[in-house]
Amino acid sequence: MHAKALIDALAEPGAGERVRELDRSGRLTAWLPELEAGRGFAQPELHAYDVFEHSLAALEAADAVLGPGSAGTAFRDALGWVDFERWLGRMVYGVPLPALVKLGALLHDLGKPATATVVEGRLRFPRHGPVGAELAEPRLAALGFSEAAAAFVARLIRFHLRPAELVRNWPLTDRAVRRFVRDLDGEVLALMVVNLADGWATQGPRYTREHFRRHCTFANAVLARAWAATEPGEHEAPLVTGDDLIAELGLSGGRLLGAVLTSVRDAQIEGRVRTRSEALELARSVLTSLGAAE
Repeated sequence: MHAKALIDALAEPGAGERVRELDRSGRLTAWLPELEAGRGFAQPELHAYDVFEHSLAALEAADAVLGPGSAGTAFRDALGWVDFERWLGRMVYGVPLPALVKLGALLHDLGKPATATVVEGRLRFPRHGPVGAELAEPRLAALGFSEAAAAFVARLIRFHLRPAELVRNWPLTDRAVRRFVRDLDGEVLALMVVNLADGWATQGPRYTREHFRRHCTFANAVLARAWAATEPGEHEAPLVTGDDLIAELGLSGGRLLGAVLTSVRDAQIEGRVRTRSEALELARSVLTSLGAAE
């Protein structure tokens, strides 16, 4: 499968050049053919690049934010209360977290060519996030990513515009923030990296230090608001993870895994399960109920 080669290209700093080499060799769009539709696809004047180059620039921006250079240092400083290195060192469904976040940045606008429409003389891309997620998830699974890892990336694509919606509805209610956190399965920081990378790539060479400072401040504000709005139990480590449910229940991942995991996590937050064995027992019960409902 090609998933390993793509993960290897993305996991470490310098991912942008490695992915550009994959493109020059023809492998990138052979593996991810939906990207090809963005090559030469012009965007409104706000954007410095066409859809394809914007996608590569977003990957490079995410690589810079997650890496050890000046941008990464500034981002870490802005989020000084977050244990960034511990977060960055996580494995998510068997894949290094940085690889999945950078993949989300690369594919965040995958749905733009398919959704392009002219509204009142202006080019628009309605619902390109959800459409891109629907394109990406089966493609990544076909490349050899687990269904759970593909779903993780699809969430980043689907919701990459949600931070802008948060701004429009500011100040937020706790209920709205909790829904935001739940929709992302708690991966707010991953989404904010993709959001920052999108903004950086939109401006391209016009992107300034002041733009970056504002993006860092915004990411910090959203993370802090998400932390403050969640229930105390939501800050606790989960009793079971998606990998646990895959191993114990024989689930293959995807939406069914997400539904079971969400039910168990909610029960933990509410205090209805307090041990790993109780969480697994509930997961089996939920899985049986969902299977009966199909």
